Amino acid sequence: MEHRTDIASLPSEILAQIFESATITGTGCLKTYSAVSSRWRASCLDYPHLWTNIRPFEMRDAVAWTAVSLERSQSCLFDVTLHLPRVNPREQPELMSVVGSVMLLVVQHVHRLHRLTIKGTAVANPEEIVAPLQNAQRAPNLRVLDLDFGDRSNRASMTTHQTPLLLEAPLSSLRLHGVLSPVAFIGLSRLEVNGLGTPYSAFRDVVVASPLLEELILPKLRLMTDLQSTSLPPIEIPSLKRLALSFHKPHPSTSLVPYHNLISLLYVPNLEYLELVGGNIPDLSKCFQDPGVFTKLRTLRLANASIFHPVTRAEPEIDNSEYLRALSTVEELQFIHSHTNYLLPTEHDAGQQLRSRLPRTRSISNLGFLRPEPEPHTHPHKYSPESPEQQPQLLSIFPDLRSISLDALPASQVLWLYRLVLERPEIKEVRLSPVTERHLTSSLVMVDGVLQTKPHLHVKRLSTPEYQVVDVGELLREKVAVRKIEADGYIQ
Repeated sequence: MEHRTDIASLPSEILAQIFESATITGTGCLKTYSAVSSRWRASCLDYPHLWTNIRPFEMRDAVAWTAVSLERSQSCLFDVTLHLPRVNPREQPELMSVVGSVMLLVVQHVHRLHRLTIKGTAVANPEEIVAPLQNAQRAPNLRVLDLDFGDRSNRASMTTHQTPLLLEAPLSSLRLHGVLSPVAFIGLSRLEVNGLGTPYSAFRDVVVASPLLEELILPKLRLMTDLQSTSLPPIEIPSLKRLALSFHKPHPSTSLVPYHNLISLLYVPNLEYLELVGGNIPDLSKCFQDPGVFTKLRTLRLANASIFHPVTRAEPEIDNSEYLRALSTVEELQFIHSHTNYLLPTEHDAGQQLRSRLPRTRSISNLGFLRPEPEPHTHPHKYSPESPEQQPQLLSIFPDLRSISLDALPASQVLWLYRLVLERPEIKEVRLSPVTERHLTSSLVMVDGVLQTKPHLHVKRLSTPEYQVVDVGELLREKVAVRKIEADGYIQ
């Protein structure tokens, strides 16, 4: 007779582990579990670590629930996440009062605080929310501080409050969006600052004070405030492994007074992961290191990125394809709504005028003046569909490539991916988004023995060719391992 275990007979330790898996999103579920039976209530109360992921606004009375969770977590380190709800202006004072009360409770137990996350885009005065930390001054166990109040200011800097609110906080990760840092930039292994535009000396001091900095995320990066006429030595960050960048769209007036670009001064020889996001990417050959420096780079992620785009009508367009192809040690390419076949062409693409078919991103970037024009030279990795005599051997582009991630809406990019896998057997893995994966089974057809995208039925044609839908997903899985894209990038 099959033996079946009733949940009521499970030991308290096993129940606590089950409950813990549910508290990843907050401790509100424990209120429900505690009401099931006296045994379940005892299991909830006897294990204080279950109460350490505190999310006040998941309950109606945020202040009371915070007090209960802090009490029941006893001596355990705890995390606090404040996702501030959007309210109309009349309700803003009431919300700030609730947040202030919650923060005062947190400050009373600040010696146990491990992670503090505050997110709210409709807050008029973010500094008022973090001000109670000044009453504590010391948070000896605080490792992660995440303050996200949206893109509030025109420029963020590396400066803190005149007097840091927390004098002792051994942070390893700091994330700032729309607010000054309440702590000093010391001892960080991860730093994210939105809209950074800071003096050279301030950023250099941060790097010096964080010798183990491994992750640097700079969304909407701006020019530095130091005039370009000043000669500045490079900022070396040998510990940096992962770098993610998107760029603020500069105002045309800034071209009249040239400033330094932060990335033009970074020296990161041990970089393993590079993420470029958005359509305002500057000319990398003029404001980034020589690609030969990146001997340890393994992953290149392009998200919503324009490989080339016009600067102004009077200036030539920016084309970063040559620079990116010169990153020869890349083993994994991630294309997230970004051009594929122009950067990494197949044999089928080699004779096509790819540039003329790509959509133009009407982005203004005036970073071209940051460095003098380099001497004319012929790059071994240059690929120009307009100049067949300069076309390289296609296999010399990313020769170590082993994995491709693709999230794309056009079916043509899925067709490109299939052709690429056929031509490059060294590719062993493909990761696809759900949208892209659907194209494999329904968007590619065979017409007169040639694989192509399915004709659009709404387009008027003199004659509709006979075609047969092909399940390319099955064919692709015979060549490589096909998996789902799991991890998001650093910049959303």
